[in-house]
Formats: sequence, C-alpha cells, structure tokens
Amino acid sequence: MTHFTGKSDSARILVVDDEEMVREVLVEFLVAQGYRVDTAPGGTEALNLVEANPYDLILTDIRMPDKNGMAVLEGVRKKLTNTAVILMTGHSELDTAIEAMRMGAYDYISKPFNLDSLQVSVDRALEKVNLTRLNREYQNTLEHKVMEQSELIRSMFTDVVSSLTTAIEAKDQYTSGHSSRVTQLSEWLAGRLDLSREMKQNIVTAAQLHDIGKLGIVDRILNKPGKLTDEEYDLVKQHPLTSVRILEPIIHQPTLGFVRNHHERWDGRGYPDGLAGDQVPIGGRIIAVADAFDAMTSTRAYRPSMGWDKAIAEIERCSGTQFDPDLAAAFLPITEKDLGWE
Repeated sequence: MTHFTGKSDSARILVVDDEEMVREVLVEFLVAQGYRVDTAPGGTEALNLVEANPYDLILTDIRMPDKNGMAVLEGVRKKLTNTAVILMTGHSELDTAIEAMRMGAYDYISKPFNLDSLQVSVDRALEKVNLTRLNREYQNTLEHKVMEQSELIRSMFTDVVSSLTTAIEAKDQYTSGHSSRVTQLSEWLAGRLDLSREMKQNIVTAAQLHDIGKLGIVDRILNKPGKLTDEEYDLVKQHPLTSVRILEPIIHQPTLGFVRNHHERWDGRGYPDGLAGDQVPIGGRIIAVADAFDAMTSTRAYRPSMGWDKAIAEIERCSGTQFDPDLAAAFLPITEKDLGWE
C-alpha cells in the first residue's frame, strides 16, 4: 500500500486495481484534486485496509486475480455503511456492474475511462457520502434533544405525581403515606417477577396514583368511623373510574389500566369491570395485593391495624379468590426488613 496525503480534512479514497499503471493514473488525478489516497493491488489487501480505515470512497476494478470487485463491495457493505463504491469495468463486465449497483454500489465507469467522467462520478459519490453523514449527525443531535426533553417531561411528571399523591393523602388522615407504601410494596413484588423494566416502571407509576380518584369523594365518607351505607360504598367504588378520567390527559396504557383495575378480584367479584383471572392486567393484580396488605396493616377510621403476621395470613387465605395465587405466593415471604421498614 502507498499513502498519498492530501489535506487532513479532505475525503479519503481507496483505489483497488491489479494494474499498477491504472493505480498510478488514478492516484495522480485524485491527489491533484486534494484527496487523500491509499492503494491496493487486489481485493484481499483492500479488505484488510477497509478493516482499519474509514474510507469515504472506494474505486475498485471488478476483475482481479484474488478477490474480485464484487467481493470488495460485499465486504465494504458489511463494514462501512457510509462508504461509496465505484466499480471500474470492461465492456464485457457490464452485467456484473449492473448487478453490483443492485448490491449497493454507487456507480460504475467503463475502461478505458475518461477523467472528466470520472471526476463527475467521484464528486457526486462524495456529495452523497457527505449528505448522509450530515443527516446522521442531524439525527443524532435531534435524538439527543429529544432525550433531553423527555427527561424534562419525566421530571415534570414526577412532580405532578408527587403533588397529586400529597393531595390524596391530605383528604384522609388515616391514609397518610398509603400511596408511597403501596408503591414500595408493588415495586418489591414486581421485582420478584420476570417483567421488563418499562413494565415495572408503569406499575410503580400506577401504584403512586391508584387512589387519585378519591379526590372526588367527600371527606365525611372517606373519614367515616363506622360502616358505609350501600350508597356510600357505591360512591367509593367509583374512584378507579374517576382516577382514569383525571389521569387520561397525562398517562396512557397500560398504566391507566392498572389504575382502573386495582380493585378487581381473581374470582371476578371485584370492581369496576368484574374481570377475572388473567383478564385483570398484571399491574392491577400486583397493586391489588399491595393495596390490601397496606390497608390491613394500617389503622383506619373504622378499625385498628390487623398487624403484619395476620395480614400475611389473610393474603394466603384469599389466594385464588381475591388474589392471583401466583402473586400471593410470590408476596408471602415479604418482611419489614425487605422494605427497610424495621
């Protein structure tokens, strides 16, 4: 290989031909245009150079003793996605050259070639390479800006979630911290399952907001020390649907479905949709366990805390009726130490 150095910021070209005279003519012509030029006498050496150098353009003969121009083209396409290839061909090889175009070659020129025609082909090929590079840089910049905006939106969304959670808990002195505890419990249970990172995050978000619909329930019902009337209980059972109406402008599926269905039961006797078994979205089933467990281990206006051990026993007792049996089994080993609550 011989190096012919042009300007450091000029295009880099590899000339591949088994005829030394052809290589010399092309080198002299291209260097005069200010390009940086490397040469190779055959396909094998050319592909070795391609492994180590990011060429902008490769000019290669089709017919060579070792690996031919088609092999060079195939190797370049695998290694360098934004490198133009121009094939040099005799008249008897036109069909091969046309096939090479189908494989991704930029152009072909016939031997003996006219240097003016070669100049046009080289200029156009390098222009395409440059435009492709600029477009890629633009796309990378755009993606970076989108990521920055996404992070900003996520941060704002987190603030909104925090504010809404605070608003819920301010309505009911007995449920202060409930949403955060249900979130921790849901996250712990989801972490024991083979779920994607995105799914786990959706479940966490739904757990944080699962009771937002209680903003629509009057305080005297939420804080009532005695048993609710049928009419009052019907109002409370509307809170999952109210939650969905509040959250629709800012969150989407499947998170909305998890919020809507966190009071469904495995046996189909829950609300608001009466779904059963696997019809209940996985996030809804997880939050159902977490929500019930926190309710049982917390003091409410109408009863004292059941205690950790009794609540564990109740989850086990209701496995297969109120709760997904697989999720109940996954939840049962939980201890206060697992959550850092000791």
